[in-house]
Amino acid sequence: MEVPTKIPMNARFMYWGTTKSNLTLSVPYPSSGAFESARTVTTQESSNGEIVAQLVGRTRDKQNMKWNVMDCEKWWEINNWLENNIKSGGIFSFYCKYFNFNLGKWQIHQCYVGNPSCTPFAINSNEADEDFGMPRFLRDCTLNVIDCGIVEDEQ
Repeated sequence: MEVPTKIPMNARFMYWGTTKSNLTLSVPYPSSGAFESARTVTTQESSNGEIVAQLVGRTRDKQNMKWNVMDCEKWWEINNWLENNIKSGGIFSFYCKYFNFNLGKWQIHQCYVGNPSCTPFAINSNEADEDFGMPRFLRDCTLNVIDCGIVEDEQ
């Protein structure tokens, strides 16, 4: 595999922030990523034996993202932003502006991130170099952005 000199990171896919009006981090478009929606439903059986279902809360979204190759600085920026911004008040969530592929519109919801992982590639093995042990870039970077389901006024 040829080692790229600079990995292009198109940052128009998703935006994160500590408030709806302060979306400070842009997340690049992934190489692949399934968009899912989940609905919690309560069900009962009527006296006629029919199932009666009711949506609890609202539909929640989940974006499973994977980048085949990512620039180390961008991956570290994303993860450092999470470490530095989602701990305030003991709440493990942030605001996320994303395109809802099921509804065809941009939305902002409170979300959290699950399961970040990456594979270091082309690690510097020169012990005399100040960047010893650091990768040139990362492969197979994945994370999930999961909607908390908090019901707020829609934008």
